[in-house]
Amino acid sequence: MKKILTGLIILMLSIFIPAVQASYSFEGIPFEIASQGTVNGGVYIDGGHGLGFPPYSQEFDVPDGHIRWARLYVGIWGGKEEYEGWVQANLNGNSLDKVPLLGINDDSSNVYCSGHGVYWVYYDVTDIVVNGGNTVIIETSQGEPGNKLDGRVYGAVLAAVYEDKNAPEITYKIYDGNVNLHSGGWSGNQENRNYETSVFFNDMQDQNSPDGADITVVYLTSSKGLPDYLQFNGHQLGTTPQYLLDMGYQIGVTDIANEVSGDACSGSGDRSSYFDIECFDVLEYTQTDNVLTFVLGRDLDGDGEIGDDEGEDYLHPVIASLVLKHRTDTGPGPDLSIDVEMDENNLIEGNDVEIPVVIGNPGGLYEGMLKIRLNVDGSEASTTEVYMDASGVVRSTINWHTTAGPHLLEIIVDLENAVQESNENNNVYEAEVDVNTRPDLSISIGEPRKTETENSLAKASSSLLMLLVIGSLRRRKAFLMAVFLVAVCFSGCTGPGTEYQQTDYQVPIVIVNNGESPARQFDVNLYLDEEKIAALHVKELNGSSSMEEEMMVTVEGGEHTLKAIVDGKNYVIESDEENNVDEIVFNFT
Repeated sequence: MKKILTGLIILMLSIFIPAVQASYSFEGIPFEIASQGTVNGGVYIDGGHGLGFPPYSQEFDVPDGHIRWARLYVGIWGGKEEYEGWVQANLNGNSLDKVPLLGINDDSSNVYCSGHGVYWVYYDVTDIVVNGGNTVIIETSQGEPGNKLDGRVYGAVLAAVYEDKNAPEITYKIYDGNVNLHSGGWSGNQENRNYETSVFFNDMQDQNSPDGADITVVYLTSSKGLPDYLQFNGHQLGTTPQYLLDMGYQIGVTDIANEVSGDACSGSGDRSSYFDIECFDVLEYTQTDNVLTFVLGRDLDGDGEIGDDEGEDYLHPVIASLVLKHRTDTGPGPDLSIDVEMDENNLIEGNDVEIPVVIGNPGGLYEGMLKIRLNVDGSEASTTEVYMDASGVVRSTINWHTTAGPHLLEIIVDLENAVQESNENNNVYEAEVDVNTRPDLSISIGEPRKTETENSLAKASSSLLMLLVIGSLRRRKAFLMAVFLVAVCFSGCTGPGTEYQQTDYQVPIVIVNNGESPARQFDVNLYLDEEKIAALHVKELNGSSSMEEEMMVTVEGGEHTLKAIVDGKNYVIESDEENNVDEIVFNFT
């Protein structure tokens, strides 16, 4: 099914995310698809026993079957987002890479850091995981000389997809991220609030007649006794625990993330400090398009705010999975789809743009090369090839050398129909986009305006002489001499000094961006008789807009030359570089 979006919708609803890259964000790393597909087999997600010191060990018991995809996740408490350190895991005797934890400076693709240094790190371990017992041992930089990172481990989770021809057919989607849900925080001083986040489970095959449907979620930084909620398609999951009733909460209040894993629906669960894994049967609520929503808290007393006892301080959901079990085996083929993560602001004429694309396969297993082609206004612009593996997700980019004006983009996966799919109608992405002209900065100098007329030498002398007056009150002759000197200064009769009188002027500067694209991070410099006397840094000037600033100059009387230069170092690539200077001769009186 073709997706036809206007440029406006792309601009408002899409985001540009560089392929396979994460970076620190206090508000958190949004959920993204990690693995999906349809297979005879199952999904295993388990682990964690709560916050502990390294070396931290965890056991996993993976069911029989051919391991098709597996990730090991590790949660680390940093202490502060400025602290740095490292983590290293050993799985089944295999030493995995030592991963740097750089807090606010982090940009590793497999490190999700948010809040005050809450880390969620993953390793691809498909070739290391075995059926049956698996053991991971985790070390961090805690205790290392000079280390400030807290380094305690929240928990370790193994997510694996296995194929078993004798097992029922399932369709699954696994999302990961590290969203920081928070109110005012521990201090209550956080300006922003982030009360909920959602994960969308759409386009899953045979959704209308599943035989079972299970949601699995994982949290970090949970707290027992502070309510939080989980909703699936508008239905609240979980039950009200007795301890909340004992604390005075009413029926309907839940504490899903309560440092006890496996107790959200029934049973006592297992104690897991600051860590939770929960699973829910959602068969009766499943529909064509599904949404799972994590909710930090609710306004229970109706005062318009979520109080300290009405929700969590901080809560980090990090995994969300939906598995549908089919009544009968459909033996589906692969089902390739394509989506694009693009910001139209990045489309500027003459640029070599890398358009991020996400190729998905929620259908039957396919492993192999796929060709992607970009057509612009019906003509081929570029092609690239990607490898689809058993994860059912591949992220890549396709290049386009842009030209100004409106264009119809068409991005096609498997354009030669080399893959026999269950649905051949969702292999094309179309979008109408408008490529902006480059920025075009120009500058002009207005008429300087006098702000002061006082002689600079007189100002300095007057201050000094006033001190002399005060200091000479007890000496009559000195006092009379001081009075005389003060009178001379203020009479303006300072002799030869008058020819060096300097006056302050405000010089209006108008900067215009005549292009359609924003101009970012450039300088404006003002010169007096070829000597730089003032500078201004501009972070951004939108297309087809202008700004006016006043820059001060202190100058002696007479004719002088003023020159203003915008983006003198050519940081901004412009359509016209010849209008970045203005010069005037002005008679300063």
